Amino acid sequence: MKKFSNILKYIMLVLFTCIISCKDTQRENPVEEPAESYDTKPVLKAEDSIEYRRALLPVWEYGHEPGVEMPVKVREVDTEAITAQHLIDIMNFQYEEKVYLKYHKLSGDTLYVTIDESTFLTQQMGTMGADAYLSVATYTLTELDYVNTVHFDFKEGDHAIPGMYSRQYYIDRNKERFQ
Repeated sequence: MKKFSNILKYIMLVLFTCIISCKDTQRENPVEEPAESYDTKPVLKAEDSIEYRRALLPVWEYGHEPGVEMPVKVREVDTEAITAQHLIDIMNFQYEEKVYLKYHKLSGDTLYVTIDESTFLTQQMGTMGADAYLSVATYTLTELDYVNTVHFDFKEGDHAIPGMYSRQYYIDRNKERFQ
């Protein structure tokens, strides 16, 4: 009887092992954690008050010179040490509580950003203000060597439309306007 009991235990163990090993793992959906991108890591913390504010000073500002509707560079940045998120933070600091850019993704040489609440940009800044914002944001975000185009995603309004913008777009547009 003891021999029969041991055989039964052995059979149960084999069956249990088979059942577990044959479990359908196809149905389980593993949760994929998004990998943190180099471009989304914060560079400075708010505790670094003076350094933090200095780091958020504009890189480009809109120039209002006659015959030129283009951003003007106001300071240099170390493109080796800066990230797309830091450049987005610079824009958000300049337009605090008005326009808030969010990093979406980087694909090829295009940086994708979103503006969830675009009413101020598209309805309240006027056409010149919206154009100034988009051109300064484009020039600021294309400071990175690997970003040539910025895709803005927001709800279209009277004064601004979403889409792809590049420095070349503004250069070409300026040539057409002032020939």
